[in-house]
Amino acid sequence: MGGKGKTPPPIDPGEASGKYLFGQDFSSFSGITDPRLQERIIGAEEQFRPRYAALELADINTFAQGAIDPETGERSGGVFDLLADSSRRAGDLQREQLAQQRADDVSALQEFSPQVVEAYRAADPFSTAIADRMSRRALGQLTPEEERNIQQQARAGSLARGRIGDESSVASEVLGRDTYTAQFAQPAFAMNRQIAGDLGSTILGRPSQSIQLGGQMFGQAQGLASGPMGPQLFDPNAGINMALQQRGQDMSLMGAQAQARGAMIGGALGGLGSAIGGMN
Repeated sequence: MGGKGKTPPPIDPGEASGKYLFGQDFSSFSGITDPRLQERIIGAEEQFRPRYAALELADINTFAQGAIDPETGERSGGVFDLLADSSRRAGDLQREQLAQQRADDVSALQEFSPQVVEAYRAADPFSTAIADRMSRRALGQLTPEEERNIQQQARAGSLARGRIGDESSVASEVLGRDTYTAQFAQPAFAMNRQIAGDLGSTILGRPSQSIQLGGQMFGQAQGLASGPMGPQLFDPNAGINMALQQRGQDMSLMGAQAQARGAMIGGALGGLGSAIGGMN
């Protein structure tokens, strides 16, 4: 039969924080904000903080610049030296990998681009036929009917000017032919490019990637900036944390006391049973 302890009252976070900051009755000046206590803390800070700061700065300098050998006076490599060396090696490696990537990309385009273009053209024969017709005209490969129309228009203009058959009439025919074919150059180019699509994205499956060192450095700086900066004089959470720690100790003590009482009662009952058995 185990003992039953009294459950302690619940913890009031506001009361626990208030007692930590201002004392037991919130006015006795025995908390962390007690001016007398703060004077002692400030005095200790004034005396010892410069020495701790000097040690910390020395550690920072050692990590950054390296330690000095007392025998040789030479400085060992520090973080700056390691950073410079690793940056150079990383840069060389990245440039090497980027050059290899570009070479592989060019090789892939040379090998697969014609096949991809032909596959696109075969998949849409009507658009391909129109693009071929526009390309033929842009390249000056005209049908006999188109040639006759250009020639007749040029001769009609020369006849109207009374210069049929001379050199200006021939030049007019050549100029008319060039004007006719030039109007198909831009549409033909656009149609063929649209049918072929973005070969680089299709074959490689990704856009070109650049080195992201700036983004990495920004992420590291952001991580450092998100941490706490400088000491905090008063932490209201300290009071509730101390109260919760005390509560845990109280519960452990109550459990031990209950176990001890249970053992005592169990022993007494066992002795009583033995005595009754002897009497019988």
